[in-house]
Amino acid sequence: IFRTDPKEIEEITLDSEINRKDCGANECKFLFAYTVEEQESQSNRHFYSFIQIAQQMGRTMVLTNVGGSRISSIKDFPFDFYYNVDELNKKFQQVKFILQHKFQKWAKERYNKLDTIHVSLENSKLNSNPNYTIQYETPHIGKFLKKYGMDKFNLKLNNSTTFKRIGIGNNGRYSRYGSENNDLKQFLSDELESNAEVMLITQEGIRGPIFERLTPMPHASHITNAASNLANKLKPYIAIHWRMERGHLALMPKCAESLVTYIRNFSLTSGITNIYLATDYPLAEYMHNKPQSDTFHHIHEEHHIAMRILNSSLNINTWVSTHALDYLKLSLYPTKTKQLQKELSGSGIQGIFDKLILIQADYFIAGPENCCRYGSTYTSQIKEAREESFKNNGTIKNVID
Repeated sequence: IFRTDPKEIEEITLDSEINRKDCGANECKFLFAYTVEEQESQSNRHFYSFIQIAQQMGRTMVLTNVGGSRISSIKDFPFDFYYNVDELNKKFQQVKFILQHKFQKWAKERYNKLDTIHVSLENSKLNSNPNYTIQYETPHIGKFLKKYGMDKFNLKLNNSTTFKRIGIGNNGRYSRYGSENNDLKQFLSDELESNAEVMLITQEGIRGPIFERLTPMPHASHITNAASNLANKLKPYIAIHWRMERGHLALMPKCAESLVTYIRNFSLTSGITNIYLATDYPLAEYMHNKPQSDTFHHIHEEHHIAMRILNSSLNINTWVSTHALDYLKLSLYPTKTKQLQKELSGSGIQGIFDKLILIQADYFIAGPENCCRYGSTYTSQIKEAREESFKNNGTIKNVID
């Protein structure tokens, strides 16, 4: 004779009631991309791939927290600090979305911990098996809980949790290419089929979209409005993007002198005197020589000399000098002063803001090889957006020089 604990039956019933309230069904199934590799320009596109998987698997997509130019469960700000959730809803009408803090609240209300599976997607190694592969891993629960704060979500994570690594061949190897690839979609549909209530998913070493390539996720209206307001005040203006990372250190002062000469001549011929500079050099005093990029590690005297040359020769506008992001502390997040200072002290929301200002400029000037990091995804996104605007907008005079 098998007896079921009446308390256990009651808890299952109560969990079903909680599920119906939040999901509209007795069972809820979520896809939680708890961390996404790379900085915003790339993680923006990677997150699309996870949304497409959620759509394919009929799972509700958790909108992970953001901050420091990253998408990660341990960051300080909700997803809509960076991105426009209403626009995502319009684009993916078959997908249900839930913000991370609401998902966390729902999970805590549950009487039973959430059954969980962990999936990591990766490319096959070059010159090795290009086919799809499956590998089961030994769960690494302790490290995982500590690193990503998974203990906050009432998840059933133990040594019996399935940790699955899936190789997707050469798909997603290149940041600017994607394809519909129905074979991959069918393979993932089969391999990701699971009764687990929460699918934790991430990717390692994938550089681009694993399905068809989509335009970047739309940014939050508070950022786009702030950028449009400043762009309208500056117009007409010349926008410069100087990402000093990977520039030859000894050339930094010479690069600055060449830029000054170029901009002075350009201003004379175009009649435009307003200049906006976007850079990974630390602009705010409280940044304490910390670059505006996680991949740019050391500021040297040559970088300081280059910036002094620019500031002494040109009247430059930046996100700092224009106070364009002051509204974040004054009205949007007045109680998150420490978190905002941390956000603005490195790579973060100002990178998105700069990108929008560069896209709207009358003229856009990017750095040459040897003076900067050349040919990044960030620059490519600006170029693509400007190409589109150039076709339809008479105020944009060039795509990129």
